[in-house]
Amino acid sequence: PDPDNDVATGWLQKNQVVLNWYPKIQAMKSLGVAGGDDEAAPNQAHLRAQHVACLDLDRLFFDLERYKAERGWHNLNLPRSGIAKLLADTTWYRLLIPESELAFDAFEKVHVWQEIASSLLRKYVERYYTFRKREWELPHLEYRDLDEEDPNFPCIVREDGPEYGYQILIEESREEIVEKLNELKAAIVAGDLRPFEFRGLKAIWFARHLYQPLMFLEGGVVEVSPAPLNKGERRFVEDLKAFCDANPGYFEDRELYLLRNLSRGRGVGFFEAGNFHPDFIIWQVTESQQHVTFVDPKGTRNVDLEDPKIGFYQTVKEIEERLKDPAVVLESFIVSNTPAHVMRKQWGIAKDEMLKRHIVFQEEDKDTYIGDVLRPGVP
Repeated sequence: PDPDNDVATGWLQKNQVVLNWYPKIQAMKSLGVAGGDDEAAPNQAHLRAQHVACLDLDRLFFDLERYKAERGWHNLNLPRSGIAKLLADTTWYRLLIPESELAFDAFEKVHVWQEIASSLLRKYVERYYTFRKREWELPHLEYRDLDEEDPNFPCIVREDGPEYGYQILIEESREEIVEKLNELKAAIVAGDLRPFEFRGLKAIWFARHLYQPLMFLEGGVVEVSPAPLNKGERRFVEDLKAFCDANPGYFEDRELYLLRNLSRGRGVGFFEAGNFHPDFIIWQVTESQQHVTFVDPKGTRNVDLEDPKIGFYQTVKEIEERLKDPAVVLESFIVSNTPAHVMRKQWGIAKDEMLKRHIVFQEEDKDTYIGDVLRPGVP
């Protein structure tokens, strides 16, 4: 690596790949698989030369080739000889994992190290490719009007053309659920925005969202595409709706619109923040300006304070400055469903400092956090 002469290397070292293995361990525990039981702040580590010596480099190489092919990155060259060199360099990533998981006390751990190496390399390749792609695109960056062809609107591609809507997969034998879904479809077509909730599937109607309804699913009785809202996202939409209903005066001189931002490949992403795709976009439109706010409700327990998502509130202002349109103001917020006292212990900063970094708390500040999200910089 030569950060002095290679812009990409320098950027990757400054914006390191972060792989948090703690959620994986917790998932294994829930399945009854033994693993580290560390409850303290996440331990930061790296794969050492001894770990790399145990890995199947051919398998890693072919895994990356498949990963590249799946994404259509045909102009990306991945030399096999570079894998060991890349893993030997620890300046581009941070691995959060209990030290016990890297101990040389059981041969079975080699499989874990192989999986870790594969995950790190995939993240690196994605970030490197995205950096080079956006580096080429950057001079052409501009604001675009949102129209009905935008891939953020749920769409099913059929032979006779696209059909806007959700795709819901279910066994034909579940006749009762099929009947209820047909009732919901008929209500949507008729514009009948009545409440709908059945077997964990809920339709959320919010007139300020750019399409109706948003879907929330609890349990696995059906499969919904695009992916339905999770609990934190649903709560955010409901809280925003409650704010709008309770504060009509706030909207006397502005209009508000909400759009769920879909994931990679369809929604708006930011390579500057590790290809971050915030969950929602809010537009507040006044006579002279548009205030565009990117909002990401999430659990922050396993998120490092230096994570690019946490620092995106600054990055988005840099993008605003780069685009130089006085009629557009960009903002970003993290809506944490992890309590502030937990994050104060983990991050070592006070709650007031978190708010300065545009981190608000969904549960403990449920009556005020929407106002905090909407009001910064808004006249």
